[in-house]
Amino acid sequence: DSVVNGEEESEIAAAVRKVRTQANEMEMTGSFMHIHLGIPAAGLPDDLDCHHSVLNLEDDVTAEQNLVIVSIPTIFDPNLAPDGFHVIHAYTAASENFQDWENKLDGGVDNGKTEEKDYQRTKTYKDLKEEKTEALWLALERIIPDIRARAKQQGSIVEVGTPLTHRRYNRRFRGTYGPAPPEGKDVWELPSAKTPIEGLLACGDTCFPGIGLPGVAASGTIA
Repeated sequence: DSVVNGEEESEIAAAVRKVRTQANEMEMTGSFMHIHLGIPAAGLPDDLDCHHSVLNLEDDVTAEQNLVIVSIPTIFDPNLAPDGFHVIHAYTAASENFQDWENKLDGGVDNGKTEEKDYQRTKTYKDLKEEKTEALWLALERIIPDIRARAKQQGSIVEVGTPLTHRRYNRRFRGTYGPAPPEGKDVWELPSAKTPIEGLLACGDTCFPGIGLPGVAASGTIA
């Protein structure tokens, strides 16, 4: 009876269908390029800031690879890295086009299933990865000009993540950061905790106030 009731759709089935339709029609943000670094801290300014946003103000903030967010958490807590090192995370802010990567998947399309071997580290994948990482390096050089040389020093670490990495390890369809409000609207237009199914509340980044750990936590509080 939760699916059909004779020839008429049951109340529960109608509610389930509405929730499914809402989910299927939800907008998605773009994906990411990430770089995680461990570099020697010697010689860096004492007043180096932790958080940075690097972008070209002549372009739209949402333009592909325009906005790069950089975080250096060891500025606040040196215990996050071995003595004498900083850890750095930089990423393009949900502006990567997944279509650039989709043909690297086995089958050439995202079927919604993230299997261990669903994409191959071919030369074309590695070449695209290197090409797309360049925007991150250029942004980081605005903050630490010799960062590429530091990243080659003994003890340094460089790890790069692509939209396919994001998709696989975060189990995200098409590597998305998460849901987005409909075009021309804002987070206030995201679904609330209430659903058409009596007694069922929703929380998570598909609900108001949206993506990110604080948003998800707040949605749980609201629910």
